[in-house]
Amino acid sequence: MNVAQPRTLRKYLDWAPQAADGTLTDTDITATVPGTSKLFAAGSGVIYEITKDDKLKAYKDNSATGGSLLTPVKTYSLAFSNMKRVWSNGARIFAQDTSGTITVYQQSAPATGDGTISKMMAIPDSDNLTEVTSASSVWMAGNTLYTLTGGKVAHRAYSEIRGPFIGATPIPHLGDSTADASGLADAVAGWSPGPGTFNTVTTAADYSGVVRKYTGTSAALANDDLAEGVFGQVMADTASCLADPDGDKPVFGDVPESAGADAPATTPDDGTPQISRTVSGKYTLGNGQGAPGLKVTVTALDAGTDQTADSFKPTVLATATTGSDGSWTATLPDSLPAEVQAAVDDNGGVLNLQAMTDGTTSSGVPVLGVDHLIAAPTDDAGNKPTAFAASVATSGHTVALVPTSADGSLVGNDPTDAQQKQTFAAAVEQSPLASDSPDPLWQSDKSKLPADYSPFVVGGKDISAETVSPRVGGCNESKYKESSKIGYTTVGEAHAFYDAKAGFTYSDSMSSTIDIATNSSGSWSIGTSKGVGSSTGRSLGFTNKGPYWGKQFKVPIEYIKYKHVFYCDGFPRDTWKTIEPNRYKIPAGGETSRMGKDVRSKDGQHNYVKSPRSHRGIVPKGQFWELNRTRSMKWSGSVSVYGLTLGTSTSFDRSHAQRITAGNKPQEHDIWGKNDSLNGKPGIILSY
Repeated sequence: MNVAQPRTLRKYLDWAPQAADGTLTDTDITATVPGTSKLFAAGSGVIYEITKDDKLKAYKDNSATGGSLLTPVKTYSLAFSNMKRVWSNGARIFAQDTSGTITVYQQSAPATGDGTISKMMAIPDSDNLTEVTSASSVWMAGNTLYTLTGGKVAHRAYSEIRGPFIGATPIPHLGDSTADASGLADAVAGWSPGPGTFNTVTTAADYSGVVRKYTGTSAALANDDLAEGVFGQVMADTASCLADPDGDKPVFGDVPESAGADAPATTPDDGTPQISRTVSGKYTLGNGQGAPGLKVTVTALDAGTDQTADSFKPTVLATATTGSDGSWTATLPDSLPAEVQAAVDDNGGVLNLQAMTDGTTSSGVPVLGVDHLIAAPTDDAGNKPTAFAASVATSGHTVALVPTSADGSLVGNDPTDAQQKQTFAAAVEQSPLASDSPDPLWQSDKSKLPADYSPFVVGGKDISAETVSPRVGGCNESKYKESSKIGYTTVGEAHAFYDAKAGFTYSDSMSSTIDIATNSSGSWSIGTSKGVGSSTGRSLGFTNKGPYWGKQFKVPIEYIKYKHVFYCDGFPRDTWKTIEPNRYKIPAGGETSRMGKDVRSKDGQHNYVKSPRSHRGIVPKGQFWELNRTRSMKWSGSVSVYGLTLGTSTSFDRSHAQRITAGNKPQEHDIWGKNDSLNGKPGIILSY
């Protein structure tokens, strides 16, 4: 038997609903509703639930005073479960059945929902109800009824004609239709926070809904991006009148406690790290046990990638052997080979490395371990690590050995367009909302992998605990460029709540690390990264975005798919593929950058209240605060390319900064660091 899953009712605050720069803020207040029930709102905080057994339950929203969003009030016996649509303006409840008849009911206590509900009569067919009965959405603001039909919003007046006799039942009546807005082909629902304004949302199916605001007697578009990520049925606690707040900050319930101190002028420098030319890592079996005695080859990842030849041999910089626990350490040469140094210079001083090992399990299955590391070379002037390279230098990775094949048969063919649309990456790309959830370590470019996916099952047998013997013979790697694609990749974000303005500066010298995807067993592992930089210095970004604004920022990055073949004594031993970020590259006729996903849900009152006091600060009126040092957080789902989703980290420095500028409205502008204090490593700056 199919039972509908429970649904979540989420409350939003529509702040300054008549103003173009208002906001629809998530209050973080929710309630659970049975999946078999239907809901409609009736103003004054009254919400009705239609149950499948023809009960009408009235609730009162008491969340503003610390109570429940759905506080039970009264239960009525009314046969509404088979109605096509039910809506209310408080004093009246309108029920449309499947034949199109709209019957009106009277609620004697509309402000509380605990009165008597009595049936009046149906609206006469002579009132030309087709526009109402065929509408995709119907709602009311007082005695004005709105419809959304075929991309057009219209309104008409509701009235009741009194008969000549005392006690006669009033006859409901709908006036002529007046068009408000048209061309809203993607709108699926609408609602009004009060008279003279209405909102529409573009989808009811998923998190891609965009809310648009229309105001005034001419129903002009006031805000084409009031909110994003709104989906499902939307109801409004419609007010009888509207008044814009006089410079107040959006607040729900108690006023949050102030941070009590101005934000520091800027973030502190991390200091100069120690110079090191050693890199290290660890290889394990699939069960996490160390893999000892394996030969490790460390090569330069970037040198030779721009050659026009069909293939090239990566330059070997060091070798090592894994110890008893699978760990290894290698020392890079004091002077890099000329072709490697040229690649480092072209990459803004970043040295990317690949560490590779392989072997054979006790049952004869070839296995492979591929790691990617970023070293910290020195600059010529100060003989110290560059600011970027020092902040992203990596070591100590742990990589599991996974099955491989000599001919690449385990890697499989490239996906079709239809297959890529079924992937985890496709779902991430379609959502306008950013997520902090980490990307899956294992991904398929053809479908979504099951939660219990394991790459260590070969021919129905789990090899994760089998011991691994090292390779023998003289071996070397050849690398083949198969194709390239441009992917617009998140490199930062900026926030501006209340009356603030946001800015973000980014240079194509980059200071970003981007995930590398590796495939030797049929699915792709996303666990290592590459530093992507440039020797040029073109800046891009945005300024003065806000108020009530928050977006990620994307730049075009070239991604290259490579095939790697490891030859031993002239015969192929291992074959794997990688997808590697290469450089900032504007596609022909394409955008130099673009705005990314919506991140406004991270700002506002309830997020501020949940933040540690030690993370908070105040930006004084008319002043700005800038994050321009310390490594940023990692952005999951930063880019979807080749059917995979990859993450990015960006280092803030003198060329890369997030700025927030406070306005001059009466209340203080509060900010806080997502990951740490403003004096520490906050990651990103959030706003209230």
